[in-house]
Amino acid sequence: MGGMISRLRRRVHAPPLPLPLDDDDLLSEILLRLPPHPACLLRASLVCTRWRRLLRDPGFLRRSRAFHRTPPVLGLFRTSLRGGRFVPVGEAPDRVPAAGFALPDPSSWVLLGCRHGRALLRSRPGWLQILVWDPITGHRRCVRLSRPGSHVKACSATVLGDPVGLGRREGSFRVAFVFTGSGRASACVYSSETGAWGRLITAEAPCDDVSVKPSALVGDAVYWLLDDGGILELHLGKESLAMVEPPPDAQSLYVLNIQLMEAEAGVLGFAGVTQYSYTLHLWAREAGRDGTENWVLRTAIDLGGFAPLLGVTTWIMMVPPIKIIGVDEGGNFAFLKTIFGIFMLSLDVLLLKKVSDVQLMEFVRPYSSFYVAGGAGGGEGAMETVKLNQN
Repeated sequence: MGGMISRLRRRVHAPPLPLPLDDDDLLSEILLRLPPHPACLLRASLVCTRWRRLLRDPGFLRRSRAFHRTPPVLGLFRTSLRGGRFVPVGEAPDRVPAAGFALPDPSSWVLLGCRHGRALLRSRPGWLQILVWDPITGHRRCVRLSRPGSHVKACSATVLGDPVGLGRREGSFRVAFVFTGSGRASACVYSSETGAWGRLITAEAPCDDVSVKPSALVGDAVYWLLDDGGILELHLGKESLAMVEPPPDAQSLYVLNIQLMEAEAGVLGFAGVTQYSYTLHLWAREAGRDGTENWVLRTAIDLGGFAPLLGVTTWIMMVPPIKIIGVDEGGNFAFLKTIFGIFMLSLDVLLLKKVSDVQLMEFVRPYSSFYVAGGAGGGEGAMETVKLNQN
């Protein structure tokens, strides 16, 4: 009897078993599966100090990007000759504060585009420096370019973040820079890991000048539109620069009212609004059984059905009444502009909402990222002087 009482006492006074949520690794796995929207992550970060620490850990953020892959669209950067500003697109409580996304001095910098949570800017005037800026952390890295040669007529660049599975260091990035002139196209890639530009890559076939429209990243290749409607492909792994034909009759169908994008299944996509019927066509460049790649029209969306919401009641024939001005990096949303505003169209469920008013002479660049309120930091990156031979 006494032995039994002793055993019972030992059971009563035994330390309690740990709860599942007491394990940081298990809790991180649970938090990882929360929707990657700002409000959801903010509410989770307010539970306690421990949850906030886990959510803001760089390792967790890296795993979250790999798990969810496509970050939510947080807003638009609108830029013009008068300056620029950030316009959040989410509804409360998913609406991020615009004050935290103020662009660098617009008199000195021109926004080129956004990708992988970073924005890329070039110096004004000319292409003498490029600036890689992470609005979430506040980190900036500036890289000098050599002065363009006299034959260079147009330039473009895009920033590439940390591709999943390539083993790059957290915070590392690359910049793909392309320039054209006299029928020639050349490109070069900067790596923050080496602090240097790679070799100069030149296209064998002649081409027109690169346009100001945003590029598209598909797999290990970057694509730019040319002024004549053609497409320039920079394959990063192969270090090659080549021409890609656009969809058939694209020039007459869309008259440059087009954007490149990543289509479903990870192939190059092409979005265009037809000149007269105002239909949004979504093309994909698919591989056939014989291995050749051909354009396939996957979707046709009648934008005329959205005319009352777009505010368009009478077509204005002098300019496109509905102009496609951007596609998010996940290929889920198209951004349309009319004289009545800027609209965000979900390509999956065909929902349309107005996200901003409009000015005639401006560029719009969608910005996507994983965001936890209060997690931003400051800091200026060092100025790097790296010569790029453009001869």
